[in-house]
Amino acid sequence: MTKIVYTGEDKAAAVADPAMTILDVSIAHKIPHVRACGGHGRCTTCRVRIREGIHNVSARTPREVEVASALRWDGFTRLACQTRVSGDVTLERLVKSPADMSSLQLEEASVAPSQERTLAVLFCDIRNFTAFVDTHLAYDVVHILNRFFKAVGDAILFNNGVIYQYVGDQIVGLFGVGGDPPQKSCLDTIRAGLGMLSALDDLNAQLSDEFATALQIGIGAHFGPLVAGMIGHPDHRQFAVVGDAMNIASRIEDANKTLGTRFLMSEALFDQVPQAPLQVRRTQVVLKGKLGAFQLVEAIGYCEPDSALLVQSTVGLLLQHQKRFTQDLYRRLFDLAPSVKGLFRDDMESQGQMLAHMIQFLVQAMSRPELITLGLRDLGRRHDAYGVAADHYLAFRQAFLEAARGILDERFTPPVERAWAGTIDMIIEVMRRPPSP
Repeated sequence: MTKIVYTGEDKAAAVADPAMTILDVSIAHKIPHVRACGGHGRCTTCRVRIREGIHNVSARTPREVEVASALRWDGFTRLACQTRVSGDVTLERLVKSPADMSSLQLEEASVAPSQERTLAVLFCDIRNFTAFVDTHLAYDVVHILNRFFKAVGDAILFNNGVIYQYVGDQIVGLFGVGGDPPQKSCLDTIRAGLGMLSALDDLNAQLSDEFATALQIGIGAHFGPLVAGMIGHPDHRQFAVVGDAMNIASRIEDANKTLGTRFLMSEALFDQVPQAPLQVRRTQVVLKGKLGAFQLVEAIGYCEPDSALLVQSTVGLLLQHQKRFTQDLYRRLFDLAPSVKGLFRDDMESQGQMLAHMIQFLVQAMSRPELITLGLRDLGRRHDAYGVAADHYLAFRQAFLEAARGILDERFTPPVERAWAGTIDMIIEVMRRPPSP
């Protein structure tokens, strides 16, 4: 029987039906495979690279030809949702993490003509890190930096931003690269900044125990015009943005040192979100290299709990304890709805990994509702075919919240519970929504 080998993952899957796409095969064998649009060729998150057996894959569909031409793919990069196999194939999934999804936005931007674009820029820098470097081993410095970049970088990725670059202990995020309207880009930027502060609190709790230290950061954000395009040596060009907006965002970040603040933004950015329920404090400062006083807005927090931020700031802990979380979830689900157990195979470990994979990408995709709707509707159709009933969804909701309480413990506050309940309700509602006539 024809089989697909997933290189680097020690997995292989038999192709039961030649009409199945590569994505269909992955789903049938519970191999986590990103598909933000549900496998409709509307995104490129299911892309794979054919390592062996390229002669055994189907020709590109018209939709795939359009995508491959626009993104300048070679013949070995394919959309799993559009590709079928007629013989043994070895392939590599190219999108395995939220960071991989984020890089797709930079890829799409890199093939567009050089142009001026108005983007939101966020700079985040560690305070007094030079002194830390001088007093710690090189391995510890790199270890802590990588943990820091993971913590604050997730806040960028969860909010539809891209990690543009690292400069020493500084990370730079861009928002709006995918063409989002200004209001959304700026709201995403603010939530990302506040998410960074929340993530840093969690990281510092760990660093305090392990290294008897804690990190402090400054965040600066601005919204303004930038020239975006491919820049560099003719044989080694990369996507870059150039313009005064980058300098202003960097200067705003540096102003935190003078003002004793943690998160400052320009009025140009804040003016894009006048109705945002934020606690702010206005101030002004002279920015280096700029004439006159510059009006800034300090972001203190939300006036009331922000559901998206609460979900983003707690999903990492659930996934950190993925095995215990999913085992407890399914145990509770089967207790609440015994008939559900018959819908599952015996390999519950793979099922748990699939669920954790779905949760991770759904949380990130929440900032891209146009894709998450397609993906969830497809997921709903598949669950209908499996025989999942309405009461099963309600049992899953209860089991999820109870299992989350067991992992999050004191962090499972009423606002966090409401945030996750609302998220699960949204997912279920879209999955069960009748198809449009």
